[in-house]
Amino acid sequence: MDKVSDEKRFDTAVSIIGGELKRLLTVLPSYIKTQTYEIRLRSGRPVILHGKFGRLFLLSSGCTGASTDSNYICSPEMLTDTFNRLCCYCVHSHLGSIINGYITIQGGHRAGIVGTAVTDSSGKITSVREISGINIRISREVKGCGDDIIKNLFSNEAVSCIIAGPPASGKTTVLRDMIRQLSSDVCGKAYKVSVIDERQEIACMNGGIAQNDIGISCDVLNCYPKKQAIMTAIKTMSPDIIAIDEVGENDEIEAICRGVNSGVKFIVTVHACDYHEIICRPQIEQLINTYSFDKLILLDSGENIGKVKAVYDTKELRDEIIRCRFSMDKSDLSWSGICS
Repeated sequence: MDKVSDEKRFDTAVSIIGGELKRLLTVLPSYIKTQTYEIRLRSGRPVILHGKFGRLFLLSSGCTGASTDSNYICSPEMLTDTFNRLCCYCVHSHLGSIINGYITIQGGHRAGIVGTAVTDSSGKITSVREISGINIRISREVKGCGDDIIKNLFSNEAVSCIIAGPPASGKTTVLRDMIRQLSSDVCGKAYKVSVIDERQEIACMNGGIAQNDIGISCDVLNCYPKKQAIMTAIKTMSPDIIAIDEVGENDEIEAICRGVNSGVKFIVTVHACDYHEIICRPQIEQLINTYSFDKLILLDSGENIGKVKAVYDTKELRDEIIRCRFSMDKSDLSWSGICS
């Protein structure tokens, strides 16, 4: 990764903050900035940085360290001011995002927001008040982290694949880089790629402009519900490939089935820490049973984003799932027989 670029991204992310807190964060050492993933602001609590270093507290002196009496405390007024800045002092125009728990800011960074939910008579959230916490997640691009998958799976033609990995393994980052390469002739052909970016984590659109590099032949369906976005993309954008982050709901999988019948390839990400979880997760089983996907790539959880731990053929996974189900059924029958 480009350390200068990562430091600049940190400074861009904290530029939304005002006053003394912004100054303290801006003057942090370069090695802290380049290794920070999140900045946590909680009302009346210490400001905490999370990154490759683990957890560090921001100190009143402008340094970082373990928790002490010198922790820099985020006041309720400071949190409110940061929230208003995130909304450009117009909460109403960002209400849809706030209800969903985040605001995307220039540079592709995202601020997670928590507070007190306001609901209507049906229980639907209509607003959020008394903001109590903001988590600024620093967006980073790692160009080239999808190289191994592109070279091994897309050297001849487009395929449908599932990218699995544990939290923080870089699934979204890898997916973003694959989109960039596939839509930019990096792999020998420029594919038309439709990106379903329901939570604004891939392209990070701001003012209609992608804040991250997603290539030149890419269309972004921003903030669309995944099911609706899949069908809209197929009907209107004639994509070769549809890319989706964090697939899991039944209606999303049903929409993927319909998309496959239209000749579209899919690249999706799912949560799974290891082979056992791959076999046991119902959502992965449903995806595999669509007969839509050729391969499942399991990412390593180490520091090297994009490092492939294993590649599985989905037909073999399907057979293994069937064997596991059969073994479980036999076990249940044996147990019921003993009990009777």
